[in-house]
Amino acid sequence: MDSPRDPLAPDPADAFETWLLHRIAEAVEGGEVSADLLTELHAAIAESRAQPPEARDALALMELAERVNLPVDYLTELLATLEGQPIEMRERFLRRFVEAWLVHQREAYDVDQHGGEDG
Repeated sequence: MDSPRDPLAPDPADAFETWLLHRIAEAVEGGEVSADLLTELHAAIAESRAQPPEARDALALMELAERVNLPVDYLTELLATLEGQPIEMRERFLRRFVEAWLVHQREAYDVDQHGGEDG
């Protein structure tokens, strides 16, 4: 179990958001995904920060379940298991999850831009 967090320490969620935005920006700059993805992500983060924490978590869970096409109950269980892990393990999992999600975003973008043909 994690020890109580120092209120002056940076929030791990902020560090992950920074990494996530940077990673998506890299993919946009590389022409791998649409710039709309980064715009949507910025908007989703801003909207999330405007919500109370309880509502933010529930909304994020529902949106995530929809985006990754998983039942909310299954995703809730998965995230509860993840919450029980050390912060470093959670972040490593989340980064891998994002990378896997980016594969699907790249594929969708390729189909949209090129009809799915390589080249």
